[in-house]
Amino acid sequence: MERILKHNKAIVIIIFLITIFFLFQIPKVQINNDIEVFLPDTHPAKVSNEEMKDIFGESDGIVAALKVDRGTILEPENLKYLKELTAGIEKISYVDDVTSLTNADFIEGTPDGMIVDDLVKDLPQNDSDKYAIKEKILSWDMYKNNLYSSDFKSTEILIKLKKGLSNDDKDAAYYQIKNLTDQYKSKGFETYISGSTAINVLMGDNMLQDVKFLIPFIVAVLIIALYLFFNNILAVVLILLTVSISSIWAVGLMAALGISLTLVSTVIPVLLIAVGSAYGIHILSHYYDYISEHPGELTPEDQQKIVYRTVNRLGKAVFLAALTTVAGFGSLASSEIIPIKTFGIFTAIGIAAAFLVALFLIPSLLIIIYAYRHDKLKDKYQAQDHFNKMINKLHEFYAGRRIGIIVTALVIIIFSLMGFSKIVVDTPLIEMFKENTEIRQADDFINQNFSGTNIMKVMVSGQKSGDLNNPAVLAAMDKLEKHLNSKFPEVGKATSISDYIKRMNQVMHYPAVESDSASQNTALSSEQDEIEDNSSSFYQGTAENSSSDDGSIADQSSSFYSDSSSTSAEDSGSDYDLDHSSSFYQEDDSSAGEQSNNSGQLELIPGPDREKELSEYDFISLLNSAFIRAENLNLTTDEMLALLKQELNYKAAAYYEIPTDLNKYNAASPQNLKNLISQYLLLYSGNVDDFINDQLEPDKAQILIQLNDPSNLTAAKVREDISNYTAANFPANYQVEVSGNATMALEANNLIVSSQTRSIVISFIIVFLLVAISFRSLLAGIYGIIPLAFSLIINFGLMGHLGIKLDVGTAMVASIAIGIGVDYTIHFLQTYYTERQEEEDLFIVTKKTLASTGKAIVFNAISVAAGFLVLLFSNFYPLVYLGFLIAVTMFTSSLASLTILPLLLNLFKPKFISK
Repeated sequence: MERILKHNKAIVIIIFLITIFFLFQIPKVQINNDIEVFLPDTHPAKVSNEEMKDIFGESDGIVAALKVDRGTILEPENLKYLKELTAGIEKISYVDDVTSLTNADFIEGTPDGMIVDDLVKDLPQNDSDKYAIKEKILSWDMYKNNLYSSDFKSTEILIKLKKGLSNDDKDAAYYQIKNLTDQYKSKGFETYISGSTAINVLMGDNMLQDVKFLIPFIVAVLIIALYLFFNNILAVVLILLTVSISSIWAVGLMAALGISLTLVSTVIPVLLIAVGSAYGIHILSHYYDYISEHPGELTPEDQQKIVYRTVNRLGKAVFLAALTTVAGFGSLASSEIIPIKTFGIFTAIGIAAAFLVALFLIPSLLIIIYAYRHDKLKDKYQAQDHFNKMINKLHEFYAGRRIGIIVTALVIIIFSLMGFSKIVVDTPLIEMFKENTEIRQADDFINQNFSGTNIMKVMVSGQKSGDLNNPAVLAAMDKLEKHLNSKFPEVGKATSISDYIKRMNQVMHYPAVESDSASQNTALSSEQDEIEDNSSSFYQGTAENSSSDDGSIADQSSSFYSDSSSTSAEDSGSDYDLDHSSSFYQEDDSSAGEQSNNSGQLELIPGPDREKELSEYDFISLLNSAFIRAENLNLTTDEMLALLKQELNYKAAAYYEIPTDLNKYNAASPQNLKNLISQYLLLYSGNVDDFINDQLEPDKAQILIQLNDPSNLTAAKVREDISNYTAANFPANYQVEVSGNATMALEANNLIVSSQTRSIVISFIIVFLLVAISFRSLLAGIYGIIPLAFSLIINFGLMGHLGIKLDVGTAMVASIAIGIGVDYTIHFLQTYYTERQEEEDLFIVTKKTLASTGKAIVFNAISVAAGFLVLLFSNFYPLVYLGFLIAVTMFTSSLASLTILPLLLNLFKPKFISK
């Protein structure tokens, strides 16, 4: 070391130049908290999600919920503002598509067939107009709990962003949308914005706030702690310089390599400042001890020798401590969770940098500064024994209480182990925010009033083009949606192309005569007749449609199926005569004569009789018939009303289904019904790209499931149920894949336990081997991991007893605790060994070890714990709990190193550390 340190000026210049280089790289760092970055590129869930995005487009975006202060969302003024806001958002350059009450698709049956137009084409002028709009909204269950809440006080605007936007573009899109919606607060709207993009943007913003606040905070804490320990400004400056340089190198390297900063990476500068100070503390603590012991005047030559002596004496211990710390953090590189892997790699690099800078820069600067300023520094060095009394009392306390300490340690371990079973593994991104944050409140509001913001996707794939027009698989998808909605209250909505097919099938069976007569009714009377169980489409495109939803099924067939021999196109106003409609049921011309006994005419189920009067008995019979059709007995009013409509076929309610019954639809074969569905898609003029990969002959379809619970535990239950249900109920030769943000978050959640276990095992193995090699004894390796095991058991026990979840933040505690805590064990063992070579009395050996290294261990543990406690002020719960748990492990691991370890050494007197 003397040879190297003789070039002290060159060392300072080289370190300075490297630091300048990395400092200029830091502005290039990017922030990315998308759930996709948590998984490796080859992970099946990520691959599947990317495939679905390529086929169906990006389904997750920004959700703006609006709650009105006055009246309902259907008031003319409120709809006017909603329409203005929708148009304003559509003009934002980053926005691809916007869906709201004022522009959502509405599929309607008319005497002329099927048309698609805006749900709200014209703003209401009176109550009748308002009720007519409400009737349309209630006529299709696609809108419920997305475009309107159950009390009609709230609505949502669903925003899809363009593909390929950068993180900066998404930031700009979010804030433009937010600024626009905030303008409507003065017009009687409460606004709430959430969705995956909003969460990611605000997570990045809060990360920057954390960095700007926490780093100065921890520096201030470290300055106070260092000054209290050393009572020397130079020592404070040298240690701060060391940790600052190591932080710059680590973050600068990330930026230079294009590695994005994530929530987990935010901890790197804080950790390096807290942990990196250990090497400087140990070096300077021993340096000042030697200075205080030097007799007479201290010349520059004497001081230089003391620097060399300090480095030579501590070199091995500091190197071994740094190596085990690097190994502890490096073990996180085995994690499959990318942010944790990145954190482990670059923290290990930062720790290595802190060690090198402390070992070379601090001694070099000590030599340079003293050579030039020794006349002013020679009286500044005094023994600092702030902790000597405390250390001596600690030693005296446990020296005569060996059995008591062992029993106490066993009780603590048993109590901690009891908490292991209570640990919950869950990492929902939104719950990383505190409850009082705007995004958390917005997400809670949307989950409570609408279908939810947590998206799961199910892709159903056929083998050839047109396979997803098969009524059998569409019916299976429809049944899966109903199954999920009925079984899981956390499933706010499940939506697919089957919902569109059912609606088109219904409206194409509206009898022409009923459509004409119903159009003459007032909207008010329609409102009294029409209250349906409905839900909304989260992902509709916009299209042009017009007329209102009215009329009911009569004994006559609809224009869609009219017989040309009895009803001409001119009479019915329909473009679809017998020749056109019958073609829907033909596989080829030769089969045309086989399709029906009625020359191709479809006999429709009659609708309710307008003139018939019901007796009490008839009314009860009607209710009973409808009730028998129910799948369960716990019916809501909406569900009972829907069953009554089906029983009477009110407004073709009996046809709100996937056409699968050959007799009901006068079809000769399933292929006829498949052709019918193909015709429906041909007639539809709206946008269904979110649900099928081809407008006419799809071979892939997507079911979008909205969860109103962000928990991964809920997502796990839903995904398992989907797998079981589809395996038992879907037709053969159809493949089902489950993905989406909810699924990727679940997969990241599942990786936490395996990654946690792997990193702990790797850390312990590395620490064991390094200590064993250093002392040339396997038994030494066991002694080296005992204090660490003790502190980790307490850590996980506390998590269970206090209800702290094992998430992406707390999953790192074990490796961090091992990486830092092993320093205390190594420094104690190394100093104990040195003292043991000079002294037989173990009481004296222990006392001397505690007086020198013990003092540095106590101070280092206090400074590291204090540094991590700064994280209690973070904006994110994972970092809050990380700071708390690391502080606890610093206390327990240092205490175990100063009590349990010397007790075992003195009790069993292992040969590896004996004289």
